[in-house]
Amino acid sequence: MKKNDFKTKLIIAYGNPYRSDDGVGHYIANRIREWADKEKIDKITIITAYQLDIDMVEDISRAESVFFLDAHVEEYSPEIVINKVEAKKSNGFTTHVFTPSDLIALVNQLYNIDPSSMLISVPGYNFDMGEELTFETKERADCATDKLKRFLIGN
Repeated sequence: MKKNDFKTKLIIAYGNPYRSDDGVGHYIANRIREWADKEKIDKITIITAYQLDIDMVEDISRAESVFFLDAHVEEYSPEIVINKVEAKKSNGFTTHVFTPSDLIALVNQLYNIDPSSMLISVPGYNFDMGEELTFETKERADCATDKLKRFLIGN
């Protein structure tokens, strides 16, 4: 199987949507889903989860590009952070903690392919129980959604 056999774009949004701003990845994924449906854009697959999981490796192997969506604490950066994900093997995988780099490394190892992958991380301010994003996080999430749309259509 070659990288270009599928030509899909995969979005993996992770975090707890019941911990306020930790659900920002889910929020962005839902906005992208609505946009793609409205614009009749196909070949975009969206996965939402509480955490990254080894079961995602096969889906990643079928994608031309992968976008991981997550929250980070505001102290890390008050801005949206967009980084290329590099395949890096951990010292040892556990069933509880996978990073985007771990998953890409597994895809490299198991399928000998290297999909283009990015992590888009939005600052969160409140991680208490709740389903609403803070104003600041929602504002940045809307900006991140627009950036992701441009990546998805190739602009």
